[in-house]
Amino acid sequence: MKKLAWMLILSISFAFAQADRPEDSAEITNAGSQSVFKKAASEFSQGKYSSAIDELTTVEAFLAGQSSSREKLGLAAYWKGVCYNRLQNFPKAIESFDKALSYDFKPVDIHYEYGQALFASEKLQEARLQFRESLKRKFKRGVSLYYIGYVSRELGDRKKAVAFFKAIEKLPEDEKADVRQAAEFQIGDIYLDQVEKSRDAFRSVETYVIPQYKRAISIDPESNLAKPIQEKIVDLQRKYDLIMFNLRNGRPTLNPPYFVRAALDNGFDTNVTFSPTETTVSKSKQSSMYTRGDIIGRYTFYNGNWMSIAPELRFNYTYYHHRVPEIYRNDNYLIAPAIRTAFEHTLFDKPAATLLDYDFSQSQKDINAKKKLEFSSRTNALMLGERFNFFSRGETFLRMRYRMFDSYNNDTDSKTISVSWEQVVGYKESTFLFYTGFDRSRVNNDIFDTNSLTVRGDWIVGRVGNIGTPSIGLSMTSTDPINDRSNRGRELLINPNARLAKVFWEKWRANFKYDYSNNHSKDQNGFAYKKSVYSVEIEYLF
Repeated sequence: MKKLAWMLILSISFAFAQADRPEDSAEITNAGSQSVFKKAASEFSQGKYSSAIDELTTVEAFLAGQSSSREKLGLAAYWKGVCYNRLQNFPKAIESFDKALSYDFKPVDIHYEYGQALFASEKLQEARLQFRESLKRKFKRGVSLYYIGYVSRELGDRKKAVAFFKAIEKLPEDEKADVRQAAEFQIGDIYLDQVEKSRDAFRSVETYVIPQYKRAISIDPESNLAKPIQEKIVDLQRKYDLIMFNLRNGRPTLNPPYFVRAALDNGFDTNVTFSPTETTVSKSKQSSMYTRGDIIGRYTFYNGNWMSIAPELRFNYTYYHHRVPEIYRNDNYLIAPAIRTAFEHTLFDKPAATLLDYDFSQSQKDINAKKKLEFSSRTNALMLGERFNFFSRGETFLRMRYRMFDSYNNDTDSKTISVSWEQVVGYKESTFLFYTGFDRSRVNNDIFDTNSLTVRGDWIVGRVGNIGTPSIGLSMTSTDPINDRSNRGRELLINPNARLAKVFWEKWRANFKYDYSNNHSKDQNGFAYKKSVYSVEIEYLF
């Protein structure tokens, strides 16, 4: 038997027993009250097993000549066997347990302890008999059943092995908790042994084996055993081509193929502004706390090894706590479905993709401050882009976008054509993001027509000890109101920001955020404003 197999089972049972020394048998616990065993009990309680063995050997020599000491000799032999098990000297443990049984000394755990020593010494038939006795005496039934099932599998009796593993499920929770996941894992291994010899093994692996492994993982997804089980699933999926792992250009597929994010953002806005038509800015000159809930979900489907389609749905709701009309008319919700597609190919001998997206969104706002959310706007947008690797340190994105904006006010309906360039640059622990975009917007009322140019840079610093992952950014947008230059002039929006992301547990994260906006405009009343937004966002990634 391989050492790895022994390590697996001992991690569940013997190691558990070793760490759980307070469960030592009543015979050992009570022996400390007898003067002849007092010193051995002291050494044993301190984990000094070698010293305890020496003391017990001395006790055996002392008792050897006494006709009434048969039970004490049995206790000493059994006790030495337990000590040898703790020291992993299994041949000596076997010898001691044999001797104890020859004195007809049978504490409730002796068959369990004896079975462990036999199993570790690869005496499987004898070990199975001892664990059967332990099961009959209702001692550690879950672990005993696991041993019997495991040994039966090693001896080639798979049918019995499965029966014993499944019997664990019928035990009370406290008896099966430590071995239930491992038992389900072993059943999966037995299924795999059986189906791999068949011609259509891949179908059986997909239908029976992998679902069985997933059943094992579901018992405790965070356990130490869950990770190797998942790795085994992935290995089988690769072996039998059950899941595509790489596209034709070598780009890996998403694993898992889904993304779900839920977030709750609580913040403070120093100057709540209202832009229902995206053409004017109404300043309340008042501050307010706000709460925003946001959830986004996406699932990526693959067509062969060349195309992916990812339906997406986003919903968010924002509520302002300062309940005056100038503020609460900003209450809103947004629903935004989208479909994102990618056609994989190569460019410059590196992975690339042609991107085609469709986005829809509809916003409801309390436009007239009636404490009722009504239709505010909807958008339809098409994007055509290319993702490629021209530089060695990160991906490049080129996009062209056409957006149709439909407002509650028909005069402000608009159409926008955008062209953008994005670059990701990785350097050591840091990531730099650069963006440049040009927008040409034409509005039904042409006084609001604009051309704008945006440049933006972000620096994700990388993790800083236990503090988190900080990032800073700066965005600048120059807007040319081509039909209203005399009133507005050329406007400039400056927007620096800072973030600190802190991961808690595995899927929880807190984001501490600060944004500052300063829009310079010749029209001080209609378009110029300043504001700061502070917020703390808690997010969960499914």
